[in-house]
Amino acid sequence: MKKNIFEKLGILLSILLLLIPKWIAPICPGMKEDGTHMGCFYSGNLVMKIAVMIMILCILMIVLSKYKYLRLLGSALVIVLSAFSYLIPHGMTHMHNEMGKPYGFCKMESMACRANHTFEIVGIVAGLIALVMIINIITILLKKEK
Repeated sequence: MKKNIFEKLGILLSILLLLIPKWIAPICPGMKEDGTHMGCFYSGNLVMKIAVMIMILCILMIVLSKYKYLRLLGSALVIVLSAFSYLIPHGMTHMHNEMGKPYGFCKMESMACRANHTFEIVGIVAGLIALVMIINIITILLKKEK
């Protein structure tokens, strides 16, 4: 099997996760009447930031691949971050954005974030990233030391 295949797959999936909120399944583009953005705007931005963090962790796991425990820790952190990228848009973390409003997506079905199924796609990709990292942890633990 190729070396660091799961980390490379994690990088590809995190790039996909980065592209979803703005380009693949865009969130609501406009502002509300009061001049603030909708909740899905902040959730999409946070998902993109999490995708960059996952990408950085996967690159670090490739660079530091000779250290088994760093790869295990990195994989565990990626699993936690991918769980957050699912939980945050659905409002399950009780976190608030810089405007003091909770993260989430629009309530109306006609809004772009709901019509494009943005956060459903984010959840699927985040689940795939978590699954890849779980498999990575298993292969790291089962790999024989040389």
